[in-house]
Amino acid sequence: MLEHAPNHTQDRYLQAEKTEMNKSNRLNFLKSYLKLFGVAKIELTNEKVDWISGIAIYDENDPEERQEFIWHKSEEEIPSPELNILIEKIVAEKWHNGDKISEHIEELEFEEFDNTTKDEILTELFDVQIKMVDDGEETDSYWVHF
Repeated sequence: MLEHAPNHTQDRYLQAEKTEMNKSNRLNFLKSYLKLFGVAKIELTNEKVDWISGIAIYDENDPEERQEFIWHKSEEEIPSPELNILIEKIVAEKWHNGDKISEHIEELEFEEFDNTTKDEILTELFDVQIKMVDDGEETDSYWVHF
């Protein structure tokens, strides 16, 4: 009976490890970031060590309102968690129009972080570039600017 206990414990450990591996910080970031472009849902198509790809779905009822994408980043290269906070606030307050962020954002105060951090996070936001894929070719990009 004791002989099986280590296997049971090991199985639970492996299951927990597998669950942790299936969490994708890249996918969580993409879900937040692509809201800036009106994306309602993301369908993950593939995930490798140094890239993640999927389909951005703008309208779940319209099969034409979809865009394939690929993001060439590893899990270790994702932007800071503070960027997700900033993006969620931009979307909630409607401080954007598609890829164009309101210039007034530089003047706004955030209770979540100070102005120096805000400037660093804005720089991080403007550095994000996710490639669109059309007919198997990387074409345009999702990226934001003033």
